[in-house]
Amino acid sequence: MPAPAGMRPPMRVRSVRRWSCSRSAASMAASGVFSIAGSYDRGIPTVAPGGYRRQVPTFACFDVETTGLDPAGGYVIEVAVVRIRHDGTVVGEWTTLVDAGDTDLGRIDIHGIRRPWLAEAPGFCAIAGDLAQELSGCVPVAHNAGFDVGFLRAEWSRAGLGPLDLDAVDTLQMARQLGYPGRLGRLAEALGVPLVDPHQALDDTRALACVLVALLERGGVLPSPLPTFSPPLLTPAPSGQVALRPAPVA
Repeated sequence: MPAPAGMRPPMRVRSVRRWSCSRSAASMAASGVFSIAGSYDRGIPTVAPGGYRRQVPTFACFDVETTGLDPAGGYVIEVAVVRIRHDGTVVGEWTTLVDAGDTDLGRIDIHGIRRPWLAEAPGFCAIAGDLAQELSGCVPVAHNAGFDVGFLRAEWSRAGLGPLDLDAVDTLQMARQLGYPGRLGRLAEALGVPLVDPHQALDDTRALACVLVALLERGGVLPSPLPTFSPPLLTPAPSGQVALRPAPVA
């Protein structure tokens, strides 16, 4: 069905790329890392040591690219979410550019996002429901989580959607506890995780998912209780709108 006059037709993200940061499910269960009490909408039941059943969470790793460093004056211009099971298998990924209006795009030399790419991109309000859907029922995970969480809370508020109750597991803190580098690129290198295009939200998030699994493999400790995301009451319905970076020229 064609879109009504004056409305931009929804664009769908590419199908889920089949890849994995897998470690065997048996070794994960044996380590006891995921013997976390609680119920998750997207949880996976497993048998923990002692024979009792637990709900193993699905992790929603996410990353944002922004126009600056301060959420009070900066804006999200790209966001990505990669959902992984406890064994590192990727079960979903989603990304979109985000139109931030006429604001200065900031360090284009870092994030690489050009203004013409944002001309057809949805604004944050249009993708808020999609973002919430991707995170819903999952344990959010980010690297230097205060940065990404702060920007998403600020955007949610600016969109008139009220407060956003979002917390996340922080792989930066996990890395520091184990003596690994703090910067995502250096951390990924130290853990043998490929990071193809730094500061592209989807590539950063794919790397983050593998970093999480690698840190847990090496004895990283998750916070207790784990944060689980539930969409706020004012969350709009998903729009299905996305805009992607142009494919690189060969």
